[in-house]
Amino acid sequence: MAGLPTRLRLAISAGLCALPLGLVWSASPGFLTAGYIIYGDCGYTEDTYCTTDTYIPGAYIPGSQAVGAQAAARVFLVFAALVLAYVATRDRTARTKRLARAATIGIGAALALALAGRAVPAVICLAPALALTAPLVWGRPRNQGAFVPEQPSR
Repeated sequence: MAGLPTRLRLAISAGLCALPLGLVWSASPGFLTAGYIIYGDCGYTEDTYCTTDTYIPGAYIPGSQAVGAQAAARVFLVFAALVLAYVATRDRTARTKRLARAATIGIGAALALALAGRAVPAVICLAPALALTAPLVWGRPRNQGAFVPEQPSR
């Protein structure tokens, strides 16, 4: 991953943050309710009025699915995708580094929510996005790195 250009890494991360918005985050299966019998009574009359046993069949209750656009993490995902796309198109400055750091915090929050909700497809997208972005903005610059360091105050 270190061989990829910074702009490309940020652009890929932005795409990986937007992708979980269309993926299924949770699904509940449908189920069939049990049927029941209403028992009749023919013992109290002389063949003029008799109610027979009646079977009421069960009903199918369909399941549901929640996609990432309906999940609570959508705020973090949209924020991170927009910020990373913005930072990928700009020159590297201290301001864009702060924005990219905020985006990685958003990715981390969305990743935590995806892990808590057992949304495996979202985790598969967000973990690489975090791995591509975090070293750029949280690591120590060795040779002034991808972002221009802030000027020391005197």
